[in-house]
Amino acid sequence: MNNVTDVQTQHELIQAFVKVAPLLGSLTHDDITIGIYDTEKLIINIPGKTFSLNVSPGDPLMEGDIVTNAIRSNTALTAVVPKELFGFPLAARAIPLHDGQGRVIGGVGMGTSLEKANKLFEMAESFSAIVEQTTASIGDISQSVSHLTGRVTDVTSQMKDVSSSAQQIGKISAAVKEISDQSNMLGLNAAIEAARAGEVGRGFSVVADEIRKLATSSKENVEQINGITKNIQELLQRLNHAFSDIHTLTDTQSRAIQEFSSTIQEISAKAEDLAQVAEATLYSTENKTAEN
Repeated sequence: MNNVTDVQTQHELIQAFVKVAPLLGSLTHDDITIGIYDTEKLIINIPGKTFSLNVSPGDPLMEGDIVTNAIRSNTALTAVVPKELFGFPLAARAIPLHDGQGRVIGGVGMGTSLEKANKLFEMAESFSAIVEQTTASIGDISQSVSHLTGRVTDVTSQMKDVSSSAQQIGKISAAVKEISDQSNMLGLNAAIEAARAGEVGRGFSVVADEIRKLATSSKENVEQINGITKNIQELLQRLNHAFSDIHTLTDTQSRAIQEFSSTIQEISAKAEDLAQVAEATLYSTENKTAEN
């Protein structure tokens, strides 16, 4: 219950404000406090829904208070009370009241809590900071994916070179095998001719045997080389398929990151708009005060 001091002795305009003051809070969604003063003291104070100025009817006008200044300067005033005083910013407005002859008989002050706007502004700033950090992280990831794509492309190219070299080895092995087969046939023919020559061809027979042994050894080595080369080519094919899948995956991730980055940029723009709206709401009263 709000205490009222000496209402019966006050001017009828002040009495009217005293009657209306308790109803003003229901006309707005803002959280407001109302104070009615004569030229010396507080007559009635209606606290806000969530805050109180810790004043009582009968308290004298305080030096520096906006209502005191409005009464003494006979001027409507506005100001922003910093959040350090009440824990949240407060928009204060005050007007002088006049009698029929224009003399100042008192004043009315209204304080509007800017706590919601302040919280909105802080949330918007925090959200903007988070979006900026996310954007930076997305940029780092995008660069990493691009670097990985480049490395995969380089390795794939090098694998193709190795595969080409393996194919060349296969061709060389085929040529060596052909020479080995021909040498073996040559050694066989030489051995036959040496046998026909009898004692005279015995030395030539030894050479023919060595040629056949060399041909056989060469053929065996070629078969080993072919087996190794085949294994290398099969491994390279599997690696090539694996890197091809990785390349496709990195391309897909790169496109997804680009789309996500675009979405983040849109969110960043909206967050910036929200911060600007919150800031404008929070400081509009202060700007009006500066204009006055």
